[in-house]
Amino acid sequence: MTQEVNYLDILDALNYSSMPGSAAEMHGLLSGMLCMDTSANRQQWLEQFFGAELDAIEDEALASLERLFDQTRRQLVDFDFSFEPLLPADDDEDVAGRAHALSEWCHGFLQGIGYQGANSRWPGECAEILGDILEIVQLDTLASSEADEVAYTELAEYVRVGVQVIHSELRSQAPPSLH
Repeated sequence: MTQEVNYLDILDALNYSSMPGSAAEMHGLLSGMLCMDTSANRQQWLEQFFGAELDAIEDEALASLERLFDQTRRQLVDFDFSFEPLLPADDDEDVAGRAHALSEWCHGFLQGIGYQGANSRWPGECAEILGDILEIVQLDTLASSEADEVAYTELAEYVRVGVQVIHSELRSQAPPSLH
């Protein structure tokens, strides 16, 4: 089994290839795309995020991104509650930096899922969760108190579980596939 990819691995991959963008936002986009279509592929995700700059990614960095894709798909499809938004760890970033990354992650997720706002029709609890994720995008990232640390932890957990609920709700609405 391959080693799990973490936030710093993807940040290093982006920096190694001198690619712009946020590791958190990139993973949010991937997670949203996979919630909408579990048959989405690596190339679609990478082209969506990097556009014309995709050809400039170094092979080593591309291998890390491919592992992230496979890891994320497995976490969502297996529905074993192992899904985690790709965010900096507590000891890698202060609470303001982690809150900013969570905001970027949520922004990418909404792009990946194609969320159009309150007038969109979503099954079950999806509309409420997506509305909450939209509010998280607008987080005040200047926070730094102990209460802010607790609030961040609760928001990150809400997003983690909310994405799994959205994925499950959307899968239950999908027409059965013929084999």
